[in-house]
Amino acid sequence: MHAHNMPVIILILLLCGFTAQAEPLSSRMVEASDSAEQISNQLLSRPADSLTAEDWLVLTEAQLRLRNKDAAMDAVSHVLDVSHKPYLQAYAYLLKAQIYGILYRDTVIAITQLERAEHLLQHAEDAASLALYSDVLQNFAQAYNQLGNIPQALPYAERSLALAVRQQQPEAELKARITLGRLMLQNNAYSQAYQQLNSALVLATQLQDDDALASIHLRLGMAYRKIEYHSQALQHLLEAKQRYQHLQRQSSYTYTLIYIAETYLEDNQTAAEAAAYLDEALKLAHEQNDLLRVGIVTLGLGRLAVVQQHEELALQYFNDALQLFRQQQVQTYLQETSLALADLLLQRQQHAQSGQLLQEIAPQMPQAAAYLRYRFHDLSARLFAGQGDWVQAYQNSQQANTLRFEQLAEQSKLQLDLINQGLQQAKTEPVADIAVNTVTDQNKRQLLYIYILAALCMLLAAALLVAAAILRRNSKARSEPQQQSHWNSFCLRLQQHSAKTNISILAYGLDNSLQLKMQHGEQQLQAVLQQFQQQLSTTVFASCLYDDVLWLAVQSEAEDNTKQQTLAGQLQQLLPETLATAQLISLQLPVSDLLESPWLTKEINALREALWLSLALCGGPSTDRRQPRLMALHSRQHRACEWRSNMVRQDLLNAIRLGGIELTCNNTVLPATVADQLA
Repeated sequence: MHAHNMPVIILILLLCGFTAQAEPLSSRMVEASDSAEQISNQLLSRPADSLTAEDWLVLTEAQLRLRNKDAAMDAVSHVLDVSHKPYLQAYAYLLKAQIYGILYRDTVIAITQLERAEHLLQHAEDAASLALYSDVLQNFAQAYNQLGNIPQALPYAERSLALAVRQQQPEAELKARITLGRLMLQNNAYSQAYQQLNSALVLATQLQDDDALASIHLRLGMAYRKIEYHSQALQHLLEAKQRYQHLQRQSSYTYTLIYIAETYLEDNQTAAEAAAYLDEALKLAHEQNDLLRVGIVTLGLGRLAVVQQHEELALQYFNDALQLFRQQQVQTYLQETSLALADLLLQRQQHAQSGQLLQEIAPQMPQAAAYLRYRFHDLSARLFAGQGDWVQAYQNSQQANTLRFEQLAEQSKLQLDLINQGLQQAKTEPVADIAVNTVTDQNKRQLLYIYILAALCMLLAAALLVAAAILRRNSKARSEPQQQSHWNSFCLRLQQHSAKTNISILAYGLDNSLQLKMQHGEQQLQAVLQQFQQQLSTTVFASCLYDDVLWLAVQSEAEDNTKQQTLAGQLQQLLPETLATAQLISLQLPVSDLLESPWLTKEINALREALWLSLALCGGPSTDRRQPRLMALHSRQHRACEWRSNMVRQDLLNAIRLGGIELTCNNTVLPATVADQLA
């Protein structure tokens, strides 16, 4: 009897064991998130070979929360090594994506890990896998949002929500609604964002999810700030601040401080109150060693400086933030900072620099959030108007007005929704009621927006009449195209070849040109370089004489300096006796390796700095000054140097010191420690 029933009993025990094993994993992951240091210490105290795949997953989550990127990556690699179960592998790839995205700030690689997780889950039918799949889809949405691609992010968030609702998984539904609400908010779809966040608030209250409640209050604060309800925005943001502080979520608490400060910055009368929140946020960001948050706070400090009319300080903050976001490759904040800096430069009548910033971000604008697109076209219209290009000014103004009209329409729609909800739910559903205080105030504000819309239409009509009059006047007047400098023309010709490979810049000059000009005059020195420039073969597709240096753009293999040597020999022969004491110097810059396509003017300008730094590092005494000093820079890592930085010289020194860029002098590779002599 017992023997006959034994297989059934074993089967039941196995099934029970499987269920018990799957459920604790989700509980353990929550515990690892809440008590990361304690869980990490417990697991690390055990022998590594005794840890299961689930243990390694839990350890990965703990290390991720502790921001220990190397330990987290090591733990998740163990999961993939010891388990071949699709669910555990997919979970590991999801965590690996979060490690790349959060700790390494490499969103592109993070997306490749999410694609692996999706491949393992897309045909699964069990509840655990589908819940995980919903989480993967949300992470896709967040990743594309990080890249500034809202149109690609939104479908993933919608799929995540649909999957969670179909499977009746309230926890997954809650996460999906928060993510979708956040994206819609960025895209100025205020009414839809509010609906998602309001539904999430009800769910979070039912589930007693304190983390989610804090997150929702944060998003609702952002929503009210968007429609300029600053008191309601602050109410929700301060609630989020209190909750995150209680939960000891330092990173989210820091974000909340930043958003509170930005809300105060919306009104010049309360801008001074933002300073204390920004100072606290900056201190926490440095303590957390989080460069992204440091950049966001720095951007906020720049805005505060603008409000307080400290323009030079604002320029410094904006440039510092821009450099940090470029290093982190965070597109949304990079675009936001570029627009803030371009606006300030435009106010200072620095049209060229402002236009260059707008040109850099223009390719990303079609996929950018709606509020960024509006600011881009509004700034572009003002820039083109200042330059007298009225056709472009009109076209950009038209696009800006269209986006602004859509924004105001969304604000009005949300305001009407709030009025209706306030009337219907003020007494029956106090938890879900987050409407404003009185219907009368709403109606007044609604009427105000109608007047604003009417005024915008009148302004647009007036602008059209003015533009038409100016165009007629300009058509009668003679205008000549502005002469570009030789260097700008060189940059433009070079940029036309940015899609090609094996493009190099060769720079030629004399090491003591200033002394030679004092002794023999500038004309003699430049005459030699100009003569050489005129004799160049057709293999040189761009050339420019700038600052006593001849710059040539050629097609040449990065590691091949044959062309550099040949041209140096030809130039050496042209030097007259009066210049015999000078030593010919040359630098080869493999642009295709050093810069990312498309090449920006600011990056090409920065290459001039490389010539003088290379000469300083190779500038020891020469036994034979008749022997040219041929130098070259070679990139050994992707994005080894940030060429758009305002501290290019220091960045290049660091890249050489770390081995990302290699400097050679007369075919000899200089040691990385050579950079220390200029530290």
